[in-house]
This record gives sequence, C-alpha cells and structure tokens, in this order.
Amino acid sequence: MPMFCKKGLLVLLLLIITASLHAQMLLIDQGIRAGNLWCFPLYGEEGAYRYLPSRARLALNEDLLPEFSFMRYVLEKPSPETAAATVTPAGGGALLHFLVLYDTPEEDILRARNVLREKYRNEEIVLKGPVIFDKGRYALISSVLNEEGKEEQKLMMSGEAPILENSKIALSFNLNPMRSKLLLESFRMATPDISLVFEMGFSGVTENFEAVLDVDWDKVRSSKSFSAGGSIYFISADVEAGFDELRQTQAIRLTTTGRDASLEGLLNTVYNRLLELMFQPVETSAVPVNERGGLEDAMAALLGSRGASGSRKTTGFGLGVSYRMKELHLSGNAQLTFHGRSTVAHNHYITFNIGDLYKKFGHDERLFRDVPLWDPAFQQMRIFVGIDGSLEREFDRMINNVTVTLKKDHDDGSQTTKQVIVNRKVYLDSLGNLSMTYLNHKDTNLLKWMNYDYRTYWQFTGGGSLITPWQRDSASMINLYTPFRRQKIELEGDLDVMKDKGVRAISVQIAYPFFDETKKERLVIRPGDDLQTKSFEITLPNDVEEVDYTITWIKADQSRQEVSGKDRYGLIFIDEFPEP
Repeated sequence: MPMFCKKGLLVLLLLIITASLHAQMLLIDQGIRAGNLWCFPLYGEEGAYRYLPSRARLALNEDLLPEFSFMRYVLEKPSPETAAATVTPAGGGALLHFLVLYDTPEEDILRARNVLREKYRNEEIVLKGPVIFDKGRYALISSVLNEEGKEEQKLMMSGEAPILENSKIALSFNLNPMRSKLLLESFRMATPDISLVFEMGFSGVTENFEAVLDVDWDKVRSSKSFSAGGSIYFISADVEAGFDELRQTQAIRLTTTGRDASLEGLLNTVYNRLLELMFQPVETSAVPVNERGGLEDAMAALLGSRGASGSRKTTGFGLGVSYRMKELHLSGNAQLTFHGRSTVAHNHYITFNIGDLYKKFGHDERLFRDVPLWDPAFQQMRIFVGIDGSLEREFDRMINNVTVTLKKDHDDGSQTTKQVIVNRKVYLDSLGNLSMTYLNHKDTNLLKWMNYDYRTYWQFTGGGSLITPWQRDSASMINLYTPFRRQKIELEGDLDVMKDKGVRAISVQIAYPFFDETKKERLVIRPGDDLQTKSFEITLPNDVEEVDYTITWIKADQSRQEVSGKDRYGLIFIDEFPEP
C-alpha cells in the first residue's frame, strides 16, 4: 500500500476514535475473556463490544526494523600524571534509545469475535475497536539501568502514556562503561533486564444496585493503616489494603438492598468514593525525598510482580500512582448512599520486555554498535512533545492551545530557541511525532549538551492564560499534562429534616480560584429535590485543594441563616442547620 494511503487511513482512524471517545459506554461488570482479549459489551448497543489492547512491543520503522539503538562509545580519558601504567582504562559508556507502543494483533481480534459469536450463538456480534482509555501511565523497571549499582529492581522512569493504540513513547538512557557491559550481557539472555508496564485507565457503568455506606470517621482516623504519626504518603496497594481493614474492623459498613448486587463493582464504587474523600494522587517525584521512605522500591516490586500481559485489576487506584492523605477533620458518623448504575474506573496492564532482540539483530549495526565517538558537530538532539489523554479531551472545551518553548544555551555562547504550538488539529495531524531539534554548537560535553530548558504557555477558552516557569530537563520527551483537574462536589443531607424545621429553600454557593480569576457557582435546593442530581462539577488548578462555600437556609417566613466554610473532600452537608 502506498505510504500516503497508510497515513491517510491512520488520520481517519484517529478522527474516528476521538469522535467515539465520549460515546463509549462499557458495561464494566460484564467483561468476558474471548481468546486472548478482554471484551466488554456496549451499553445500549446489542451485540457490540470493545476489546482491551493485548500486547506491547518495540515500534517498527519504515523498513520494519525495531526502533531501537544500543551504541557503546569510547572516549579518551586522561591518565593521572603519577600513573606508571602504560595501558589505562578509557572513558565512555553507552546510549540506549528505543520506542515502545501497544497494539492488538489482527488475528486476536478475529478470534475474539468468533469466540463471542459462538458463545452467544449470535453471528451479528461485532468488535467495534479497542477500548478508548481515559488515561495512561508507563513505568520502566530495571536493575541494570540502576546507576546506584544495586542489583535490585528499581522504578527507573514513569510518565504519561498515550491513550490511543500505536502511539509511541520514547525512552533514552546514558550508561557508564560497567552498566553498558552488564546490559549487553543481559541482552544475550532470554529475558533481558528491561521491563515496562503500561497502566491504562478506562471506565464504564456498573450493574444497577442500591446500597448504603456507614462511615465512623473516628475509627477511620484511628485505624492501624491510616493512623496519625505515620507517613502521609502511600502506594495504591497500601491504600486498598487499608480500605479492606476498615471493612473488617467495621469502621465502614456496607449494606445492600433489593436484588443482589455485583460485590466487585459495588466495592469499586465505594472505594473510589473513599479515595476521593481521603487522598490526593501525587507523582512520586513530587513527594519530598525525606518522606518517600520505600515508596519507589515498593512500587517497583509491585509493578514487577504483575503477571502476564493484559491482566485486569478490579479497582481504579492504579499501580504507578502515589497518594497523599488529606487532613481528616471529619468526626462522628456519616452515611453515603449509592443508587442505580454508577460510573467506575478500572485499570488494564500491558507488560513489555525487550525479549530476544539481540538473538535476532545482535550483528546488525543499525541496532547494536560499538564505535569511537564521532564528531559531535554533526549531531542533533531531538525532543518529542507528548500529550496525555486528559489534555486531549480538554482541547476546545477549556484549552485553545499550548505553546511549548525550548531554549538551549551552547558552549560557543549562542542560543537555540524553538517553539511548538499544540491544539487539536496539530495533535491529530502529528500522529504522535511532535518534536523540536537543536544542533551541536561546539558543545564538547555530550551529557551537558543534552540538557535544555523549556516552559509552556497555556491559553484558555474565554480568556485567561498561564505561563509555567522555565524547567531544566534532558529527557527525550516533554510530557504535557493539564495544569488543572476536575472535581465533583456532592451535596448530602436529609431534606425531610430541613422541611420539618420550616426551611423552604437552601442556597449553596461555592467560590474557587482558576489561575488569574475567581469563579463562583450556585445551586438552589428545595424540599422534594433529588440530591443525587444536585452537585458541582468544577475545575481546580492542581495546587488548589480547597473551595469556599456559603450555605444559606431560607425559611417560609423569609428569615435566613447562613454558614460559610471550606471544603476539600468533595462533600458538603446541607442539613447541619445552625441554631439561632
């Protein structure tokens, strides 16, 4: 097929996937293993399914060669003047670079479709394509790449992963001579010591259920897992284990009514609500070094323990995420209700290993090469710009465009400045290949030459902007992610009690900062209203945790009572009527 046809088809595919992102409604509790794929039926579309991508692999170039290079280089290393030896070690090391993507073999898709048709005896069943992920992360684990010299699994790198199939991520490493030799020997083994895990988040709707969650906040605060005095930072497995402990100690009690509910789906919904109330997700790199403890080691061990590619987890916590416990000021008992279908988050894991690459290409100098260092004047540094799934969804809704500016100061005194403007059209047209390059201008120290500075300029729909400070980096990719997050603030309370107290209406106003302005929103609740339909959906800057609120109770005689406060848990109780 001509190359222009392939590119045209890929652009068309991206447009179709983007258009269907918001229409995807998976029946999350009805997932089924069909051949090698997990498949989920679509809500409201009989016989229609989507599948989870099943494998991760090295990307291939136009010649169908893996996009991989391992180049060991040699540098002259001055000998100490007092050294008597005539043969001394040279300097050098190695540069490792490879591109990874995830996809699904066509034969797996056909087999899964046939399995579903045979199982349900329905020849009309179709697979409408892959699940469109809400978010994605990757984590690279290795002991050979560990510069500390410890022969143990380490979380070497993590970041945002693309939400679309066949989108590439680029990984690069500089290795000293010893590590380069160890890695070469590792490549010669059946399972080299470089593994990568894609952690892809997706969502869907649960079965219908009715349940009540009673929370004893005093017991929660004094629980063994979350008691004060310990660390406020946790990995996902510890958070989930802590919630299990709360159930066992009756700090939280779940009661279902009506027909039997799917316990897995219901627990997922309950745990995610507790997660929103008690924790804030944070990047491990943002945790103060003196408070990390064993976070990174524990996360590496957890990621390294994942089983075969494509395994599924029932909760939406995520393996590659750390959590910071919020300050819990709640006390006494609270009751949260869960009614009808609910949207819940799941995670899908796809594992990757370099595999027997050396066996196939070890003598191909296009992939493996030992060279004396060439003239640096003929080298250029290419920096990719990556876009995470949450940012892609914000284009046209809240973001007009993002300008990425790169600045490189060279050894000869000159400066290179490059810019990339990113919007929805540019994102679709680029096919994941947004990048900037700079040349070598008498930069003799190659490791220093790879350092550059960048900043981002965000322009929001309807006005408003944000310029981030200059950041120093040397990675092959600049990952763009939204500088804000969505937060839902729900209202809880007994409206019958308010009616008995003569309250005719309740006005709830919230105020919160959005970069260079303050936004305000208001809801009015009357007796007989359904509180499940009354909530705020707001957008907060990443560094803002609290919103101001004012509750005004209006009685039948037009008298008013008003209370103001701050909320950081996404839950405002409106039945705590102040006494005159």
